[in-house]
Amino acid sequence: MNTLNLVSPEKSDLQFTTMIFPDGQPHIKINPDDLQQLDHNAPIRILTRMANANDILLALFVKNTLDYHEFEHIELHITYLLCARMDRVMTGGEPFSLKVIAAMINQAQFRKVKIFDPHSEVTTAMIERSYAVTNHDYVQQVLAETQPALQPDRYYLVSPDAGALKKIHGLAQHLGITHLVECMKEREVKTGKLTGFTTTATSLSGATCFIVDDICDGGGTFVGTAALLKQKGAAAVHLIVSHGIFSKGTTLENIDRIYSTNSYREVSGIHCLPVERFL
Repeated sequence: MNTLNLVSPEKSDLQFTTMIFPDGQPHIKINPDDLQQLDHNAPIRILTRMANANDILLALFVKNTLDYHEFEHIELHITYLLCARMDRVMTGGEPFSLKVIAAMINQAQFRKVKIFDPHSEVTTAMIERSYAVTNHDYVQQVLAETQPALQPDRYYLVSPDAGALKKIHGLAQHLGITHLVECMKEREVKTGKLTGFTTTATSLSGATCFIVDDICDGGGTFVGTAALLKQKGAAAVHLIVSHGIFSKGTTLENIDRIYSTNSYREVSGIHCLPVERFL
């Protein structure tokens, strides 16, 4: 499958140039020679991160260009999907943001849409012909770097909140891990302020804990969870997230090591893996 790679243009099978017009409009031009040389019946994919509105527009512009050139099988592979966390109306007066984004993608009529570790099942329910790519292979690779030095009964997978619970159980089953810790957080819905943390763990004396979740934004959930785990005796707490926004930086109190991918952006100062290998 040939790829037009908007995440890492230097790896793209189709060469292209992009620009921003003075009014802020993004623009893209694909090398016409590349388009002519490809088999128009063979699958072609657009690999993109949808971290902002211009990212979405560029992907849709590429689809429009490929449609004009009569490509028959066009797939969209998304490393990060804007508005995936807004998968319902949170409070009165707010939009159902994911529904708006899904409608735009559906209108383009891709043959298939693959999304790396979407926030919830609502995403694939709303985007037609879409499939979630789990974080299983990604987490397995991260654990392979540290697990050999650990005794099987001395490390735990940690779910930081109720939203991550279903995913963490699926991950543990896939990896054959039986040691799980469930944590919960309390948050004020209107303000978003975190008010407390609890856990099912009674003692983690000397254990290494891996908190696993899809997104790290400010990191408050993980800071509070890590503090609780260390209160229970954990010797080390590592964070594994698929999408690293890190709006407040990559230094998180009580977190000993952070793993992420470049799905949202390139991140320095942590262990950042290229997302392309998992899509």
